[in-house]
Formats: sequence, C-alpha cells, structure tokens
Amino acid sequence: MTLLTYSQLIDQFPFSKVTKNNLESKASLWRTGTAEPVVDIKESLEEPPILGKQVTPLPRLEKLFDLEMNGDINKVLWDPRLDMGKIVSINETAIHVWLLNDQMGSAQLSNSIKLSLAGENRLPLTTGTWNPHAPEIAVGQLDSVQGWDLRSRSQTFNIPKAHSILVRALDFNPNKTYQIASGGDDCKVKFWDLRNPTNAIKEISEHSHWVWSVAYNRFHDQLFLSAGSDCQVNLHSIVSFSSAAYNFIDKEDSIKHESDEDDEGDDNEREKTPKPTDGLVRTYDQHEESVYGVAWSPYDAWVFCSLSYDGRAVVNRVPREEKYKILL
Repeated sequence: MTLLTYSQLIDQFPFSKVTKNNLESKASLWRTGTAEPVVDIKESLEEPPILGKQVTPLPRLEKLFDLEMNGDINKVLWDPRLDMGKIVSINETAIHVWLLNDQMGSAQLSNSIKLSLAGENRLPLTTGTWNPHAPEIAVGQLDSVQGWDLRSRSQTFNIPKAHSILVRALDFNPNKTYQIASGGDDCKVKFWDLRNPTNAIKEISEHSHWVWSVAYNRFHDQLFLSAGSDCQVNLHSIVSFSSAAYNFIDKEDSIKHESDEDDEGDDNEREKTPKPTDGLVRTYDQHEESVYGVAWSPYDAWVFCSLSYDGRAVVNRVPREEKYKILL
C-alpha cells in the first residue's frame, strides 16, 4: 500500500505481487484519465430532477506499464525538478535511473549505482528521497543515511548511526539546500544539516511506534508532517530552523524597536495574533491502521493527505490558527 503525492503519477512505494508462491515487490506507472460521472440514485428517481444539484465526477486511473526488473523494488521517485521523463527506483542493493519515452509507454534503464553486490555481506537499502536542489539521491541503509551523486555515481555524504534502529523515511527541505529529515524505527524524527551532520539539528519524539513517512511543506517549510505505525499523523512547527527563521527574527527585532508612539489599539491587535513557535501543532488520529504515507498538496499550501494500511486516505487542513500565525 502506498500514497500517491498530488503531483505524481507513480507510486512512492511499490505494490506487492504474488508469483509462483513468492511475494515480490514491484512498481507500475499510472495516468489519470477522463472523469466518469457519478450517478446519484436518489436524484435519478426524482421527477422532475432537482436543478442545480451536481455530483463530482471521479477520475479514472489508466495503467501504462510495469517497471520491469529483477528483484524487489523498495522505492520509486519522480525527479522533483518536474522532469517527467526520468524516474529512480531503489532496491536492496542499487539505485537505478530510468528514462521514459515520449508516450510514457515504457521505461529504459539509463544508469545504475550499485551499493553492494550479490553475496556481499552488506546492509540493504530501505528508503530514499531525491534532492530537489541537485542530481542527488539520499538513501537509508539500515540505521545510516547516505547521499549519492547520480552523475558521478560517487557518495556525497554519510550519516552513520542516524537512528538507533532502521531508517524508514527521508525528505529534503525544498527551501534549504543542506537540510534533510529522517524518521526511523526508534520512533524519532531527526533533522540534519549536511554541512555538519555529526549531530542532528533537532530531534522530535512524538510517535510511540515506527515512523514511516515524513514530509516538508513545499510553500512553508516550517510546517512538517510525520506519520507512523502508531496510526497517527503529526503536524509540527519547526520555524526556528526553517527558511522562515530569518523573517521570524526580523519580526521580533522590529517589534522590539518600535516607536513608543504606537497606540494601544495596535499593541492589542498584535497580541491577538501569536507568532509561530516550534512544537507539535496537532495530532490527527482518524486512522485505525498504520499510516504509511503523507503528502502535501502542490497547489494548496494548507492541505495534506495521509494513507493507512487499510487503504483509507484522509485529507486534512492546517488549523486556521496556525495558518494565521504564518501569514500575519
């Protein structure tokens, strides 16, 4: 089970397929087709029909092809720079770059980075994310996080012992070049500066079980999502080390140096709108099973979706109070 981000056509995680009594992990490319009208049975039985009542049509999903390769596929990624002709797949031993044809009817293997060979006693890759600022892929290898350049096929960084157990989730900050977040089986979310990855910038422990998915907001990276097998989705504020930290400090300084001639009404108005601070904004507990994916909308900065093991997708909004803290 996987979550499709709003702007993607392919799964971030693969699907499971049973062949010859073996469970294989594969991936497929899908395309959103034309919408099918939904018939409201109650409305169709009424004569005359109620005017002005509309039923939202449902888009159809059209399967284009399966990504053909030997072995399991643990992760599939789109190029975050919106290059629709390139994808990356990650299996236990390697990173593979694929080129899609113009009609998106097939994919051809273009490049591979082999991190371990068959038979070697090396740790398998568990997850990955594509750097939106450079042709670089970050992968989780047991409890460590590594970066690999897709052009030179060389390692760009290494964070050993990033988590005490397995690394299950990674995401680059879309607005800060050197920042990456990780989540793991130690129930923690950690933030790293790749220029000095010796120690984490911040560590969050708001989950009671494995963290399966993390996601920065592409518009306001001080908003951050995490989800796990404790059936919860957590919305965090990380303003102090986000790209908005400078604006936040500037606001603080401007308030300190304001003229004493400001009237009392303006002071009261500022007090009504508190400033954003670091911390847990809200926990969403609508799911009854493990939550394996979270994704922000690329069109609405305040909307996000989560998907759990039982196939339930839940769409939520950032609380209005937090939204106004950011905008005002």
